[in-house]
Amino acid sequence: MKDGLIVYLVSTPGPPEEFDAPAAIRDLGYTADQVEVVAPAQGFFTVEDAWHFLYTRGCGRIRLVVGQSEGPGRLRPLGPAVRLCG
Repeated sequence: MKDGLIVYLVSTPGPPEEFDAPAAIRDLGYTADQVEVVAPAQGFFTVEDAWHFLYTRGCGRIRLVVGQSEGPGRLRPLGPAVRLCG
């Protein structure tokens, strides 16, 4: 069973041009086989769409992190990761 993680970006129209979500979550101490970004300008528009995408790709455990992008490989979480399923 794979682990998936959704990064929900707030207070920014989108991530920086060279935003590296897997590196940003590793820097926070999270691990995931697949990472998806939810932001108005890039990635998915809703958490539900990202969750469905990860679930249909075989991710049995999916978590959500809400945060603000602070550069290409930096993410400031606004709270702990929340388990959505698994």
